[in-house]
Amino acid sequence: MDSTTGMSAAAAAAPPPERPLASKDEILACQFSSWYEDFRNMPDAKNKNCTIKSIVIPLPPIFIEYLLSDGVRLPDGANKLSSCAPAHEDGGWSSDDNGSDAAADEDDSIEGKHYSFPELNQSIVDAISSLGGAVIPKLNWSSPKDATWVNNGTMKCETPGDVYILLKSSDFVMHDILHTYDTCAFEGTTSSNVDTATGDSQDDACQYELVLRKWSNLHASQEFRCFVANNTLVAVSQRNHTQHYQHLTKSYMKIRSQILEFFVDAVQNRFASGAISKYVFDCYVDKNGRVWLMDFNPWSTRTDSLLFTWEELLRIAADAANDELQSAANDANGDEEGKDDEIVSCENTKPHMRVVETELEVRQDPISSFRAPIDTVDLMSDAEGANSFQNFMAMCEKPSNL
Repeated sequence: MDSTTGMSAAAAAAPPPERPLASKDEILACQFSSWYEDFRNMPDAKNKNCTIKSIVIPLPPIFIEYLLSDGVRLPDGANKLSSCAPAHEDGGWSSDDNGSDAAADEDDSIEGKHYSFPELNQSIVDAISSLGGAVIPKLNWSSPKDATWVNNGTMKCETPGDVYILLKSSDFVMHDILHTYDTCAFEGTTSSNVDTATGDSQDDACQYELVLRKWSNLHASQEFRCFVANNTLVAVSQRNHTQHYQHLTKSYMKIRSQILEFFVDAVQNRFASGAISKYVFDCYVDKNGRVWLMDFNPWSTRTDSLLFTWEELLRIAADAANDELQSAANDANGDEEGKDDEIVSCENTKPHMRVVETELEVRQDPISSFRAPIDTVDLMSDAEGANSFQNFMAMCEKPSNL
């Protein structure tokens, strides 16, 4: 459902605008540690703390090297710390454990370097304890939600091993490391931000960090993505557009008002101290109507526009800018009647908000292809062939002839 009355005819007839690209400064402003503290203690806001309690742990280059290395072996000393990994007598867990010491020795020689992070292990243990016993991990920008298939379908982590296995299995996390500045709106940058051989950052402004957020059991229907242009909230989209939630078609107007009030009170001109005027933020509206800030993203095609297209968002932003100019002109001319009409119009239509109104409007889940290894998908698609998933599982249950 779209709460708008439609864009102007001139805007609708205009050619598609150029795709939005984020600057390096905008990307860095959206990394977690750049904004978190600004929204945890706000004496001038209605709610002083509007984001979930979190702990940020700086990561050494050797850990980035580990994440970029082949295989899914956990670091030494963390092998038994994963609650989702199968237990072995030797305490190891990797993509090719086979229980044989001789074979394991051979595997070690093939796999090469082993990694050990005792200090990081302890920092994660301490952080998990401080945050109530369970956390959600992420790097500077992205969480490993594409890798939940290795962690019982959840990002909930209770041990360092849970954290490591999620990060190590995530393509989204790899994108943070290798493609930090892809599609940047400036010249002279490379897509990779690290030396893949050593894990060293090639950008002094970017220190890779592990973010551990207090585990909260959030309902996906109450998450929303908000688009800000010229420091104005111009559009709001249902975050989980892969589901139709009936209650949203009835309550979206109230939710929109709650989000707009939150934006004006807590976010507007506070993000990046007002230096960045266009960005995207995710929020959560709890059962009491309190809005929580979840994350920031660049105003860029690298950010999923969900129920909008970026062409629509750019035109909506242009219309909003024109409305502000008209409002300024009305103020200058003392046109109180025009100003009153404008206020009524804004209350009825802005920001633009869209939710999935019917089952027919449900969109494909963009991370559905990450929910299992591609080999498993191929096996399951071959329902009756020699390589079918059923035949594969039956073969796995047979005793070894070795």
